[in-house]
Amino acid sequence: MVTTISVFAMSLGGIAGSAAIFPDVLQRAAEVLKEAEGSLLTDSMVTHIADRLVLLMVHGHDDASPLIMTLRDAAVAAAEEIAGKRRLFCRKMKPVTCDLSFVERESEPFVLFLADASNPAFWNGALISQFADPFTTPSLVDGKGFMFCTEDTSMFQTPLDLHRLIVAAKNSAIVSVVSDASTPAASAGSGVVMIARAEHPYPATSELCGVFARSCISSEGILCPVSLCDGRTVVKGVVPVVALGFSVVAGKLSGPVDLFDNPVFDVARDVAGKFFGFLQ
Repeated sequence: MVTTISVFAMSLGGIAGSAAIFPDVLQRAAEVLKEAEGSLLTDSMVTHIADRLVLLMVHGHDDASPLIMTLRDAAVAAAEEIAGKRRLFCRKMKPVTCDLSFVERESEPFVLFLADASNPAFWNGALISQFADPFTTPSLVDGKGFMFCTEDTSMFQTPLDLHRLIVAAKNSAIVSVVSDASTPAASAGSGVVMIARAEHPYPATSELCGVFARSCISSEGILCPVSLCDGRTVVKGVVPVVALGFSVVAGKLSGPVDLFDNPVFDVARDVAGKFFGFLQ
């Protein structure tokens, strides 16, 4: 049985500008998805990053299934009606999609990363560190490397093509990572969402998240790993990043675990604040 995880993110309207999303917007979208569980969906969850509504749908259909798209549009329309009645501020941002289809392992953990960014190449640095750098991901030493695919359909097999990948990543977004058997390992969606499978033969959850424990600077600003409740955009140039951990079995989710809700990330958060102040 193939399990597909489909994630959709869209700004429908925020409180205090684009700082946060209104709870009723999330609730209405969740109600629409819940009605489809047991038929079209096996499970679902609705969350957010800043003012972006994020829909996570688990199903057994193709990632481009018209049925899934119709359900997604219905959930968005219902949530948008709530936001419209409250006249919430809405950014003109393009919707973002991200899908990962796979045959479940005996144990199938994965991490959903969310960021309030707009650069399609936003996740490049994190993906290269997670799936191609043995210094940040020691478990890579025991594997055969991963294949990276960029938005222009170029393919790079690591570690052999690592230097070429780094050069290409300066101009093109990485959209997916697969194992040597062409089994999906990770999928990225235009700077807002990224899904990564965890634990052998993939990087450990601690390795996937550990990349963000160090201060990082991107084209959008300074990355700041935060808990879900702190995923608000309140300082220009500081990009909040959230990590939610799940396990899935027979299409049913366990989780999420708020992985960045941990003091080990305090240093990165502190550096983000101090470095931003220094730049001012």
